[in-house]
Amino acid sequence: MLDDDTRRIEGIALAESLARGTGDPEAALHAARLFALENRRDRAIEVLRQGILTHPRHAGLLTLLADLLSRTGAFEEADLYFLHAAESSADSPELWYRRGLHHSRQGQSARARDAYAKAVELDPAHVRAWVNLGLAHAELGDRGSGMRALERAVHVDPNCAEAHSNLGVMCAEAGLRAESVSEFRKAVALAPDSPESHFNLGWALLHEDELEQAEAVLIEAARLDPEGAESLYALALLHQRTGNYARAAAELKRAIELRPGDARLHYHLAVAYNSQDAVDQAILALETAARLSPEDPRVFRLLGVAYDKKELPHRAREAYRRAAALSG
Repeated sequence: MLDDDTRRIEGIALAESLARGTGDPEAALHAARLFALENRRDRAIEVLRQGILTHPRHAGLLTLLADLLSRTGAFEEADLYFLHAAESSADSPELWYRRGLHHSRQGQSARARDAYAKAVELDPAHVRAWVNLGLAHAELGDRGSGMRALERAVHVDPNCAEAHSNLGVMCAEAGLRAESVSEFRKAVALAPDSPESHFNLGWALLHEDELEQAEAVLIEAARLDPEGAESLYALALLHQRTGNYARAAAELKRAIELRPGDARLHYHLAVAYNSQDAVDQAILALETAARLSPEDPRVFRLLGVAYDKKELPHRAREAYRRAAALSG
């Protein structure tokens, strides 16, 4: 069995052979895709430019070049090639899908929505276009249309974990908690190596007070993504809920190592310390949270409590006064 390095070397060699060996635009397209897969984006762009010199109206070459330029942040040049591709083949669903991604990268949600809508109009079975159409609708504040697009994606491909996961998020936002848990379970079953799917399910189970299941799922999410702080944060909230403040503090300290500038983590660490009457540690965590998030009244309210425990009345009054001013 070939190892990853061998596959990579052979893939690049094949791409170079295709790029050199013929003027066939399909060979150039295949070569560029192989280079892109191997993170040789500059070489892929070079091959596509050469191919377009001899085949200036080839929609596939134009579309892929536009897409790769967009991924590098060369948005104006990408716009030009997307226009050329549309002039050559305006009925290509892949063109409109890639154009939607291009607009999404620039935060142009309305233009992205319109491009994705065109893609699914031309190809109603384009699952990823349905998924992204749903997300674009949601970004524009139309959750109903977003859910309908994602439901269509699930109908077209029941095995699309991304569609189930995003549909679960929208169900949760709409207050459809049972439905969201169901969708997240499907996403985990379909993508068992996805930390995001596990986190979403664990978070939903936590809010349903299914704490034993939530803990197991969140531990797996943290295992799948050792650099992710959100699963550790969720585990800390779970342990706080069960009164296990020492474990909550341990998870939060791990999360803070990964994300030291997150005031929320320092605040909840202080909550865990305060609940164990470790007042000095709570004050240190709260003072850090106050530096990071000086407009959060919760931080100063709890800081007042901690100063009271330390019999520091002047500091406590100032903290309470600050909390009241921030609360309006």
